[in-house]
Amino acid sequence: MDLNFLLCTVMVSVGLATPCAAWDFQVDHLARSGKYTVVIFDNRGMGHSDSPMGLYSTSQMAQDTLILLDHLNWTSHVHVNGVSMGGMISLELVDAAPARFASLTLTSTTAKRNIPTWAAISALSRITLFYSDPRDKLNAAMELVYPEAWLSQKPENPVKAEEYGTNREMATANFISHVRRSKLQPLHGNLAQTAACLRHSFSDARLLKIKQNGLPVLVVTGTWDNLVRPQYSYHLKKVLDPRFELFEGSGHAIPEEQPDRYNALIDEHFTRASLKAAKL
Repeated sequence: MDLNFLLCTVMVSVGLATPCAAWDFQVDHLARSGKYTVVIFDNRGMGHSDSPMGLYSTSQMAQDTLILLDHLNWTSHVHVNGVSMGGMISLELVDAAPARFASLTLTSTTAKRNIPTWAAISALSRITLFYSDPRDKLNAAMELVYPEAWLSQKPENPVKAEEYGTNREMATANFISHVRRSKLQPLHGNLAQTAACLRHSFSDARLLKIKQNGLPVLVVTGTWDNLVRPQYSYHLKKVLDPRFELFEGSGHAIPEEQPDRYNALIDEHFTRASLKAAKL
């Protein structure tokens, strides 16, 4: 096999109200590997992308992505990786243009309509309606996304451990860095993206079509997710029969919470998928 075949393109899609800088750990790892060209971008309604008025849909945002890929002339061998709302968009993406993609990774996401948990409703209500101090808002958001046990631990990475006393300190610094490099999300953009998540529904028949097309799929979930219940990932496992990876004790933001394991996992998945495509 020609090694150059592994110089594949990788597109990643992020979740609700999240700037593309949240992929920093993955972009750094994939770029350093020398095997990939990586593109990240803000979905409509977020960051440096436009925020048109009206309600959005995950299929609409998938079409946005296809327009971007056409502009880049990325017409084949594209690995798509989506987290949360990004995973919903990614399902629509590979359904709309299956021949373009070499693999699909679905992290902390759902095909079914996502019913918010009480923990999410309670935390978001406090953040929006009751907390005025930005520090209180940030702490509430951290405790919604990350497990308390992880927040109180020291970072596993030795370099990060020298810089930060706890994962909470590290995650807070990462969040501030992401915000500074992005733009404040307008209220109508947030509401429009939320509408897209709440209305998202991808049928089992469409999931089976992805399975029948033979696209290599990786499904990743934690066991402590207040935003998208892990049971939705188990449904994806049941219908798609994908490679399934469970991060015991992890929350919603696995790529940031467990970057070393996650990076190795997606790198291996992309490589296996490229090898499979090379044999066809």
